Amino acid sequence: MIIDSTVDPVLPLLKAVGKIATGLFVLTAGSGEAASATLVSFVQQLSFEPLCIGVSLHNGRSIGPLIEENRGFVINVCHAGDKNLLRRFARHTLRGAEAFDGLATRRLDNGGVILLDACAYFWCDFSHKVDLQADHDLYIGIATLGDILGPDGAKPVVHIRHDGSRY
Repeated sequence: MIIDSTVDPVLPLLKAVGKIATGLFVLTAGSGEAASATLVSFVQQLSFEPLCIGVSLHNGRSIGPLIEENRGFVINVCHAGDKNLLRRFARHTLRGAEAFDGLATRRLDNGGVILLDACAYFWCDFSHKVDLQADHDLYIGIATLGDILGPDGAKPVVHIRHDGSRY
């Protein structure tokens, strides 16, 4: 079924799904010249023990294979007051030097890239990919490192969509 927000019988469902609060995050994966970064919104804590995190990526996103090859990813939590990261990564996935030029970054020992302008980050060891038989796939990782980067009171971006048919 194709969901179309202009069809009246479906519209109430789409408006309801749009009320699911998400955030805005920059996902980084890979290392060296193969490092990549992209803006994502479908990120969720899935369990407490172990601390599993799920990120849903549109099929064919070039960063997906990097997550699998490098066995992990970093979720950088965007700061509510800073539009710089949102503007930079909103349109598409950036790779290599282009992705990180002019940004303050820190590399983890495993090659993961932390964006220091984020308000927090966490590294996830890749666990597995779930083929949802849909337009997105779910990548699941186990969070093993993380920290607050900005001031303790820094607020993350909270994103409420108009409806459930688009980001």
